Amino acid sequence: MLNIITALKIEAKEIIKKFNLKPNGEIYQNNYINLIITGQGKIKSAINTALLLNRYPFKSLNIGIAGSSIYEINEGFFIEKITDTDSNLEYYPDFFKEKSTHLYTVSKPGIYYNLTDMEGSGFFEACYKFLSVEKIILYKIVSDTPDTPIDINQIPPLIKNHLSVIEELLDKNEESFFEIEEALKEAKKKMKLTKTQENQLKNILIYYKTINKNFPQFKELKTKKEVSEFLNSLTS
Repeated sequence: MLNIITALKIEAKEIIKKFNLKPNGEIYQNNYINLIITGQGKIKSAINTALLLNRYPFKSLNIGIAGSSIYEINEGFFIEKITDTDSNLEYYPDFFKEKSTHLYTVSKPGIYYNLTDMEGSGFFEACYKFLSVEKIILYKIVSDTPDTPIDINQIPPLIKNHLSVIEELLDKNEESFFEIEEALKEAKKKMKLTKTQENQLKNILIYYKTINKNFPQFKELKTKKEVSEFLNSLTS
């Protein structure tokens, strides 16, 4: 399982869409992701992250936008160090060496360091009460600079550009589940499946994945008989 924490709903929009997350109270979920939108600021981030982890104490990713005084818009970074500029406390989450940097968490917008957000330290503080450091991950995408103010409409495209980060963090079994769900969605666009046929196809796809066989190509099929014959051909 992977927990995803965003500050803003507009940051979560493309994640919810990509992974077909459904609301369950304040949490958006599927079988392998839990996502919560905390609200802006480190206090709200800490409180709502703790609420999520109290129910689901799994590996957690804080993904979202950040300002920067040196990096370009759309650059994305894992975070190797967090400095809270109010308390001067420093935190060291898990990170990936190939592209990581130092994040500064501030209390007010419009302040720029190398990479600046308003939630990072609060997220880490909450996570550290529930998780070991290797399960605490931050990934920030540059959305604005001192010379280029933030454009709210560009936040979803910025997040969408970096969704592969989430896929890379999912465990292998979860990746397989995601691939199967995506294949089922494609099949349902082309074929009118009954619930029984959908379950049959899902079991076939699981078997294909188990034996490392490529998924079948789905055809445009309009009748129940055609679908049944196609499924039978796969099982044979």
